[in-house]
Amino acid sequence: MGQRPATATVPNGAAHAALWRFNRLKHCLSYDMMTQREGWLGEEYVRIYAEADRKRIAELYNFPTFLPDYEPWGSWGLDALCLGPDSRLYVVDWIPLEESFRRERYGSITDFEAEITRLFEASSSYEHFRKEVHFAHPIVLGGDPKIAPVMLDQETHAKACCFFNKVYRRAKAAQ
Repeated sequence: MGQRPATATVPNGAAHAALWRFNRLKHCLSYDMMTQREGWLGEEYVRIYAEADRKRIAELYNFPTFLPDYEPWGSWGLDALCLGPDSRLYVVDWIPLEESFRRERYGSITDFEAEITRLFEASSSYEHFRKEVHFAHPIVLGGDPKIAPVMLDQETHAKACCFFNKVYRRAKAAQ
């Protein structure tokens, strides 16, 4: 009979379990950033963009013009979820997409990653799957928040946001 292979040293049970959980979480987070995800975090509906798609989305919404130095990471209800130059995650109104309207949502990417593990994912059978919430007449431009918003596909939403962000900038410059 052949020789028995040497066995690797196995860490003690608690350390091994902790290492396994850490590696599993790391794998899940890395995978989650590779694919778009959407669903509910508590009462809020969120869309998290795939890492590979963020540049396209930044161009679609004209981030270089309206919110330079920020990277779109998703949508959070009526807001954009953006990574700021300080590595914090902010929610910013889609209209106006301006730094002065940002609100800190997560102090770090680690804080965000910890919370996103609680996402209750939606499936493609959900009627608003892959849709963005949009007020037909943006509130910042005098729209009525009591009028129900509409649901738009991302390309249409981006075109509407770019249009209204330009209108907002022109009105602000004229003041």
